[in-house]
Amino acid sequence: MVTQWTYHNGDIIEIWGKVWKIRKVNALFSEVEQFDGVVFYIPNIKFLEENVANFHTNDKRRVEIDVWVDYDTDITKAKTIMLQVIEKFPNVLKAPASDIFVTDLADSSIGLSLRFWVDSKNGNFFQTKSNVTETINLAFKQAGITIPFPQVTISNRK
Repeated sequence: MVTQWTYHNGDIIEIWGKVWKIRKVNALFSEVEQFDGVVFYIPNIKFLEENVANFHTNDKRRVEIDVWVDYDTDITKAKTIMLQVIEKFPNVLKAPASDIFVTDLADSSIGLSLRFWVDSKNGNFFQTKSNVTETINLAFKQAGITIPFPQVTISNRK
């Protein structure tokens, strides 16, 4: 029986709850590297026995960034700022369209989830996510939008 190998050098995969970069594939095993630089050799049979996610199989990958804002925040304004931020990043794809959802009305904040797409080969997924998150934080500060911390009120009732 001949099975076509679907993993290539440079692919980013997830197996056993860990994310790896495939460095080298040969007939018996694959050399993979964690993002902390540790290298492992995984027998290729494991790729047939386990659930493996390959992040390079699709030509695009969705980035999801969750932020929480104060209850006094104008949600429409916050959403507009978030969309304006991602328009400044050339590696954010125009299609599929980006979107933002209100995801939670938590104890101390309102949850917003920004979703956008990058090219899975050249989109620099982790760097883009980090840069967009940082830029949103700066834009919120400039606009006076607060990202709250959890607060607890303690009362002493008799």
